[in-house]
Amino acid sequence: MIVTRYIYIVLFFLSYIGIAQVDTLAIKHMNEGTLKKLGKNAMLQKDYNTAIPYFEQFLKLKKNDGAVEFKLAECYRETRNYKKAEVMYAKAYKSDPEKNKTALYYHGQMLKSNGEYDKAQEEFKKFKKEYKGSDKALKKAAAHEAEYCDSAKMILTLDKKTIVMHLDTTINKVHVESSPVSLDENTLLFSSLRTNKREYAIEGDTNNLLVRKFYTAKKTNDEWKFEGEWNESFNVPGENVGNATFTPDGKKMYFSRCKPDWTGNMICAIYMSENANGTWSEPVKLDKKINNPKFNSTQPAVAIDPAKGNEVVYFVSNRKEKSKGGTDIWYFVYDKKKKAYKEPKNAGAKVNTPKDELSPYFDNSTRTLYFSSEGLPGLGGFDVFKSHVEGSSITLVENIGKPVNSGADDIFYTISKNREEGFFVSNREGGNAIKNKTCCDDIYSYKHTQYIHISIEGTVADVTDSINKKMLEDATVELYRVNKTTGEKTLINSVSTNKQGKYDLILEADKDYFIAVKKDGFLNNSGNEISTHEISSSKTLKQDFTVASLPKEPIRIKNIEYEFDRSELLPNSKIVIDTTILPLLLANPQIIVELSSHTDNKGADTYNQKLSQKRAESVVNYLITKGIDKKRLQAVGYGESKPIAPNEKPDGSDDPEGRQHNRRTEFRIIGNLDVEVINEDDH
Repeated sequence: MIVTRYIYIVLFFLSYIGIAQVDTLAIKHMNEGTLKKLGKNAMLQKDYNTAIPYFEQFLKLKKNDGAVEFKLAECYRETRNYKKAEVMYAKAYKSDPEKNKTALYYHGQMLKSNGEYDKAQEEFKKFKKEYKGSDKALKKAAAHEAEYCDSAKMILTLDKKTIVMHLDTTINKVHVESSPVSLDENTLLFSSLRTNKREYAIEGDTNNLLVRKFYTAKKTNDEWKFEGEWNESFNVPGENVGNATFTPDGKKMYFSRCKPDWTGNMICAIYMSENANGTWSEPVKLDKKINNPKFNSTQPAVAIDPAKGNEVVYFVSNRKEKSKGGTDIWYFVYDKKKKAYKEPKNAGAKVNTPKDELSPYFDNSTRTLYFSSEGLPGLGGFDVFKSHVEGSSITLVENIGKPVNSGADDIFYTISKNREEGFFVSNREGGNAIKNKTCCDDIYSYKHTQYIHISIEGTVADVTDSINKKMLEDATVELYRVNKTTGEKTLINSVSTNKQGKYDLILEADKDYFIAVKKDGFLNNSGNEISTHEISSSKTLKQDFTVASLPKEPIRIKNIEYEFDRSELLPNSKIVIDTTILPLLLANPQIIVELSSHTDNKGADTYNQKLSQKRAESVVNYLITKGIDKKRLQAVGYGESKPIAPNEKPDGSDDPEGRQHNRRTEFRIIGNLDVEVINEDDH
C-alpha cells in the first residue's frame, strides 16, 4: 500500500517532541538482537529519528542485511533524508531483490527528490516490470510516477522570474516553522516551536513540554525580523496551534489546534474566532460534523462565495468516507442567513489523489485555490499547485513551477497583501536543520520580479435624476471571468461601492472579464468586455457605471415596426430589440417583464386587440430565440384601449402624428425571479 506521510508532516513533526535523547555511547555496546528490537520498537512508535542510530549500528555489525537496510531506508525517507534514503534503498534491493521489490519504487522516489529524473524513471519502470505483489495501488502509482518524470523535466524549463529567500534565524529555528500568512504588508503571522535546542524534551515531563504557538515577524527595510508571540488567547498550554486564515474583511479567523486524544494519537480540530473593535473573541471549536473526533480536521482556508457571500472553508482531513486516498482537501459552507455550518464535502478528484494533499490557500481576488500534493505531476515530494474555481467546478490543476517548487516538500503557499510577494514552507537544503540537510521545514519568501499589477476602478452613479447625478454607496459590482471559447461568464468577485460610489477590483494578466452593477431598487447595468491579454506592464483601467431606479410606468420602445396589418417583426425592429430590451434583460436576469403592443383606433376593436396580441407575442418569441427564459416574458395586446395621444384633431380630422404615437410597443417590470448565480452545495 502507499504509505501516507500525513502523520509526519501535517501534525507538525511532533515526533521531535516528547522523546528522550538516544544514548549513542550505550548503543555501541549493544548486540545485534537488542539493536534490531529497539529499532523496530521505535518505528512502531513512528519515532524514526530514534530508530535510525539503532539500525545504523546494527548494519555496522552485520552488513548486507536486506531487511534492516530496508527499514533504515524507510526511516531516512520518513525523516526526509533523501540522499541517505536513496543509497539505502539501493542497498536493500541489492542485498535481497526478491523480498525488497518495493525498494525500487521508493528508490525512484528518492532519485526524483534528488533531481535524478531519468534514473528515477528507470527505477519506476523496473519496479512495474518486476513487482508481482498484491499492492495494485503501488504498481499504478509507479506507472504514474514514470510519466511524471517527463513532466518534471518540462517544469524545470519554465522560468517564472521569481526570487526565493530564506527568512533569517530570528524567525527560522532548528525545529519546524509552518503556516505563514500576511496580516498586512509588513506583518507576518506564523506557527513555530521556538527553540534552538537540538535535544528532545524528556518523555512525560509535562512541565517542559514544548508546543507550537502563533508568532509574528515585522518587515523593516525589506528584511523580516522576529517580533514576538501573537495574541496569547490563541496560544494555550499543551496544545499546538497553527494554520490561521482570515475572511477578506478581517473580521473572522479560522485556525487549528492539535492535542493527543485518549489513545495518545494527535488529533487536530478547527476553531473560529471573530474580531469586534480590534479584539478577538474566545475561540470556538466547530461542531462534530466538521471536527470528527476520530479524524484530523486542520489547515483551513476561507473563500467567499461571491454570489451569496457565504464562507466556503477548505481544509485537510484524513477522514475515510468518500476519500480519494491519503489526506484529502475537503470544504464546508457557512450559511450566513441560517448561521449554520453545512456538512463537509470532498473537493473532488481534480485536486485529491490516492496520495496526500495539504495546505490549501484561497486567493479570493482571483478565485484561485492553491494547495500542495505529492500525487500530481511535480518535481518530487509535495509540490504547490493552483486551480481556478469557476462557478461550481474546479478547473484544470497547474503546477506553479520552480523556484517555489523543488525536489523537497513545498507547502503552505500564501500570497502577500501586495500580491507580488508571498511565503511558503520548504525542507529544501539551505534551511536550519536538526538531523540532516532536508529534515526540517523553514519559511521562505518569494518575489515575482516582473509581476504586473492590473486593476480596474470606477464609480457607480444614479442617473434617475439627469440633472443631479448622485454617487451610490453599497452598489454591488460583480466581476465575471469570460471563457472566449464557450462564451460562459463565471462570477469570481463581488465588491460594494464606498460612500463616494467608488469601487476597485484586481485583474489577472491574459484574461477576459465582464463587469455587472446591481443595487436594490435599480436596474442593473453592465460594461463592455475587458481584456488584459495585451497588457504588458502594471496598469489601472477605468470604467464608470450609471444605474437608473426601477421604472414605475411602462417604457416605450421606439421604432419597433411591422408591415401594415401584419404581426411579423421587420429586420430593423429586431435591431432595435437587440439594442434596447435584450441588453436590459441580460443585465437584469431577475426581472419579469410584460411586453405590450398597442394600436390606433382604425379598424374594429376586436380586430385591433388580436393584432396587438400577435405583435406582442412576436417580440416575446424573438427574445426567447435570443436565450431569454420564457418565464420572464409576458405578451399582452391592448389594442386601441390605451392611447397616449389623440387619434383625431379637435376639428375631427385625422391626426397622423397622434396615431403614430399610439402604435407602439412598451415593456414594464412586473416581478422578480429568485436567481442563483452559484450553488455552493455543488461547489
